[in-house]
Amino acid sequence: MIQLGKCVLIIITILVSTTAASAAEDNLAELSAEGFTIRYPAAFEAQAKAVLNMAVEHIRPGIQAHRQIVQLLSNPSELAAYITDLLGAEETQEATRVRLTAYKEKSEALVHAFSNIRIIPAADAVVAGGVDAGVIQVRYFHDTDEFSIGLELHSLNADRLKRSFFPVFVNADGKIRSEKNLPDTALNLLGSSKAMIPAAIHETVSWIISEKLNLYHPFTRWFLEGVTGWVTLRVLSRAGEEYANIAREVYTPGAVAKKVRNKVNLFAWPQSAFQNKKPPYLDPELEVAQTQYAVEAIGNLLGGNRNKTLARIIGEIKHRPDVDTDAICAAIKKITDVDFKKTLLTYVPEDIVRAMNTGEARRLISQAEKSAQEKKWADAIAKLRRALQIDPYDVNARINLAWLERENSETLDSEIQVFTAARLLKEKTYSFRLFAPSVEGNYVLARLAILLGNLEYAKKFLEPVLAANPDHKDAKRALEEIRRIEASVKGGK
Repeated sequence: MIQLGKCVLIIITILVSTTAASAAEDNLAELSAEGFTIRYPAAFEAQAKAVLNMAVEHIRPGIQAHRQIVQLLSNPSELAAYITDLLGAEETQEATRVRLTAYKEKSEALVHAFSNIRIIPAADAVVAGGVDAGVIQVRYFHDTDEFSIGLELHSLNADRLKRSFFPVFVNADGKIRSEKNLPDTALNLLGSSKAMIPAAIHETVSWIISEKLNLYHPFTRWFLEGVTGWVTLRVLSRAGEEYANIAREVYTPGAVAKKVRNKVNLFAWPQSAFQNKKPPYLDPELEVAQTQYAVEAIGNLLGGNRNKTLARIIGEIKHRPDVDTDAICAAIKKITDVDFKKTLLTYVPEDIVRAMNTGEARRLISQAEKSAQEKKWADAIAKLRRALQIDPYDVNARINLAWLERENSETLDSEIQVFTAARLLKEKTYSFRLFAPSVEGNYVLARLAILLGNLEYAKKFLEPVLAANPDHKDAKRALEEIRRIEASVKGGK
């Protein structure tokens, strides 16, 4: 889904010139049906009919979804007041209204643009270097003979909205350019899923909690997603049964979620920023299931939100970025007298819960150390990953996992482990040590030192790395990063 205020593709320039077709707009014929208007040069009537059929079949569901979003967000002020009252975050009400208004305007612009389609001779667009279609911007690249198309949603006004349309290009031989890809191009910009409807609320609520209330500990995603989904359900239920049904479909555990229920581990579920989103590290079905079960857990806790239970809980913890699972559970206990830690552990695999109570994590880390010293990378990695499912806060296991992943060529996940460890170390003091001397281990410690702001230590850790391997690309890049930071600090004095 396209993020608010961003283009699907980077539009390098905002085109000043328009195509010959748009200049001769008054001479275009029209064809309308099912809420679409196709404008076209008279010679392209057959193409216009083909495009209309495509629009009705493929684009209409997306437009209908955005119309529902516009209706849902029809009164941003009232909606912002309701959401911020639920969260006990009244100080964010105006910022929330502005954000919801932007979502509404975006959907209005998309509805207008994709309801109005214009057929343009490709040669005219080539000569002009692209098309200025209001909120849709197209640029032509002569070296590849390709058009790039993206959204430009900044500075929306009535004039830009009025002249917005979706351009379809026809070649000199009468063929619609990239006809097979046309539906995908439109849907990449517009979207089509009904899940877009709750997304505007979901993303806004998540933004309030994580950014405005500063509640974003690496392993309290269960709270962020649970509260966000619960609030979104409340908002959509107020809007009518059709909206409520869509929300329930998104947030209620269904057959797929139940299939992976035994894998759900809310206790060790990382926030999105601390997660490797590439396969095989991410299981999309499990991600959806964990969101749904988090909403279920929070929903069962809050019930009807009597006496503004949620706002009171958040009042105990907001603006405290060090708030971890224990701190949130303590706030819940204080407000509701419920031991929510016990509830949370029902959303953790039974074998993991048993392991928490038997010291298995410590044994696994000890075994991983032995495997690492024998250079059995894969075995050590598997044991550490298991240990971190039991105790995600173990920085020692995480730092050594980062080193071993580099030995195993899993460099991206290694960087994420270091990033996570740095965040944990910024909040609490943890002890850690590498299992064995290692060039890659020294690099990992250097990256950690950079993230913690200790550049002198970082340089010391990089010295043996570059001495052993002067061409170590990541170490050289890290050293350049240190120099840029130092230069920036000096320049700011």
